Amino acid sequence: MLLLSSLTACVNDQGPSDTPLLAGEESPAVVGQPTPAGGPVLAIGDSLMVGADRHGHLGAILALDGWTLETIAENGRSVSWAVGEIDDRDARVPRNVVVALGSNPGFSSDGFAGDVQALRDLLVEHGARRIVWMPPYHTDPDRYREKIAILTAADLADRRLVVPAWGTVLDAHPEWVRSDGIHLTEDGYTAMAAFIRDVL
Repeated sequence: MLLLSSLTACVNDQGPSDTPLLAGEESPAVVGQPTPAGGPVLAIGDSLMVGADRHGHLGAILALDGWTLETIAENGRSVSWAVGEIDDRDARVPRNVVVALGSNPGFSSDGFAGDVQALRDLLVEHGARRIVWMPPYHTDPDRYREKIAILTAADLADRRLVVPAWGTVLDAHPEWVRSDGIHLTEDGYTAMAAFIRDVL
């Protein structure tokens, strides 16, 4: 009970708000789709997702809104690894998927656009309808600039892919980032989990 109370204090404990519709867009109820609040969600990623899950208590934080979390995450993993994980999967993926990949294998963007497209296509083929992709972050803004630009372009090209401004949050809270410029503190991982909850 103490853990749940602590998690509740760390996040804005209001239920999901109504998202305004874009011009010409129908309400999800009109087209027979469930509203994006609660239900199964898949999280796939590298050490940052491991941290958000283990140290940030992502599953418990998402449970506050009725989400049921499945996590596939390992340290040092790349987008191409995730493609293999989803391709080997017999079951469909949930409609909502959260991805935290792009930091590995390094800052080079060679092949990254193709890997992003391959993972996006495979997730959609397996049932995903909303993919929240947490962009890679480093305290040196140039390190992942090209990868973030690729993700931003993919976001603009496909409404099913959402790339939130997580880097802006970390820029405002440098105390959440460890000395390596990538990994987060305990508070940082809790903030990441709360941020994912808010985006969902």
